[in-house]
Amino acid sequence: MKFNKTLNASILKEWRFYSVDYKLMKKTLKADANHNDDSTGIDSSEFFRLYELSKSKLIKFYNDKDKWATSYYKTMEDRVELLRSSKVSDQSQGEVVTDSDSSSSIASATDSDDDDMYVDIEGMSNSFGSRMTIMSDASETPSDDPKVTNENNEWLKEEYRRIGKSKHFQSYIYAKKSLDTFARELDLVLEFLTLNKTAFSKILKKYDKRTGSCIRDQKLQELSVSHSFLDGEKVKAMRQGVSDMLRQVKRLRPILPDGWGSRKVYTIGCFDLFHRGHQNALMSLREFGHFVIAGIHDDESYFKLKSKYTIDNLETRMNNVKPFVDQIFVIPSTDPELYLKSMVSEQDIETGSCCYARGDDMLNFPGREWVESVMPVHFLPRTEACSSTLIRTIYHADDPEIRKKAAFANTRYDGKPVDEDGNVLKF
Repeated sequence: MKFNKTLNASILKEWRFYSVDYKLMKKTLKADANHNDDSTGIDSSEFFRLYELSKSKLIKFYNDKDKWATSYYKTMEDRVELLRSSKVSDQSQGEVVTDSDSSSSIASATDSDDDDMYVDIEGMSNSFGSRMTIMSDASETPSDDPKVTNENNEWLKEEYRRIGKSKHFQSYIYAKKSLDTFARELDLVLEFLTLNKTAFSKILKKYDKRTGSCIRDQKLQELSVSHSFLDGEKVKAMRQGVSDMLRQVKRLRPILPDGWGSRKVYTIGCFDLFHRGHQNALMSLREFGHFVIAGIHDDESYFKLKSKYTIDNLETRMNNVKPFVDQIFVIPSTDPELYLKSMVSEQDIETGSCCYARGDDMLNFPGREWVESVMPVHFLPRTEACSSTLIRTIYHADDPEIRKKAAFANTRYDGKPVDEDGNVLKF
C-alpha cells in the first residue's frame, strides 16, 4: 500500500485536516512545464508553502491535544482517588445515589466527607460473604422448593440493583471506562504523531530525489527542535501513567454478586457515522454482563428523532455495530419500549439475568420508566471531544468553508465545536 493511503487509512477522519499534506506535496514534485520555479519543472514554492502549512497544523493539533490530555489526566487522578477513598463500614448500611446525582458528581470528581456513601471492597461484611457462598452453592445444587428459588432470585435482583447504584461501583465504572478510553486516545495520538513524522521524512526524501538537492537531513534536524513533540515522549509518559492507574482501578474492583457476569446487557442507539465513542461505549458494556444485545433505530425513525437523514443506512450501521455485540434488533419507531419488551424474556426478568446500559448523555432515555421497573439501569461516561455531529459537519456540510471551520474549531467535552468563549458554533 502506498504511504499516502496508509496515512489516510490510519488516521481518524476528524484528524486528517491536521495531517501533513502528503498527497498535495507529492503532486508538486511532478514536472509541470507551464508552472515551475526552475529547470527541474518542480513547483518548489508551492511545495514549501504546503510544508510550512503542515508544520503549523501539526503544532495546533498537538497543543490542543496536550492541553486536553494534561487536564484530563488530572481528572483521572481525581477519579482514581475517589474510588480509592470509597468505603462503608457495613454493606447493609451502604447508601446509594440516584443516577442523575452520580453522573454529575463522578464526572466532576468532587470529594465527599460522607464515608457512608461508599462501598468498601476490602471491608465487606461477613454476612454478605456468607450470603454469596450460599448463592454460589445454590447455583450448583438448585433447590426443588419454588419458594426458596424465588426468594433467592428476589434477593439477587435487589443485590444487583444495590451494587449498581452504590457509589463504589459507579466510581469504579467511571474510572475504569474513562481510563480505558483515555488509553486508547493516547495510543491514537501517538500513532498520529509517528505517521506524520514519517510523512515528513518520506516527502523530503522524494524532494531530494526529484530535485537532486540534499535538504532532507537539515529539515529533519530543524523539525527535531521545532516539532520535538513528534517523538511522542510526553504522550508515552502519560500513557504509562494511565496504565499504572488502570492497574490500581482493577485492584479496587467491587466484589460482585454471583451471576453478575452472566447477565444479558441491553442497549439502544442510532450509531450513525460510527466512531470511537460508539466503540468505547459498546466495549464497556461487558463490565455489566456477558451477552450484549443492541437495538438500532431504522432510517425512518432516525429521521423522526433527529429531523435529519442518516449518513449511513441501516445495513451499514448494523454492520458497524455487530463486531462489538452478540445480537442486534431493529427499532422501526421513535419509541423503543414495545420492541425492547419483545426482546426481554420473562424468565430473564424473574431471575434478574438482564440489565440495561448506555452513555450518560441521555439520562431520561425513551422507555426508561419500564426498563427500570424490570431491570437495573447503568450509565457510562461518554468519550470526550468526540461526536457524530462534528464528523457530520466536517465531511458532509455543503459549504467547504464550514467544513474547514469545523475541522479546526475547539471542541467541548461532548465533541461539539465551540468558539474561544466556549459557545457552541452553529453551522
